[in-house]
Amino acid sequence: MQQATYLVAVDGSKNAERAFQAAVDLATVTGAQLTLLYVINDRGYDKQRFEAEYLRLIDAEHQLAEELLNTYQKTAQQQHINVQQAMVYGYPKEQIVTYSRDNQPTDLIFLGATGNNAFEDGELGATASYVIRHAAANIFLVK
Repeated sequence: MQQATYLVAVDGSKNAERAFQAAVDLATVTGAQLTLLYVINDRGYDKQRFEAEYLRLIDAEHQLAEELLNTYQKTAQQQHINVQQAMVYGYPKEQIVTYSRDNQPTDLIFLGATGNNAFEDGELGATASYVIRHAAANIFLVK
């Protein structure tokens, strides 16, 4: 029997942190491996007009993403969970679906109901809504 793989979408938000913890808790019981995915949203920038500022912002987010992924990886490894990291660029909702489809078989996607761009607590965010509608894998949604 092949080891199950859980994809955990993280962005530094409280809901993503809770999704990560839920994935660790379940993987501890099931023996699944985790893939931690951070999507750097590089859309919405006028890259040509503000290239220096764009590069500075993207570099800063890249550094934060690395720190977050490393912290989560260490936490999961302390629970004897096999963990991989992935960082991609693009539109988060599309990249989560694409990554889960195109990289390794994903049995379950963990993500927060809302992320860093949430306007109001308790709402289903645009990313979660899109992933629920388009992903082939099952979804574990955390509020």
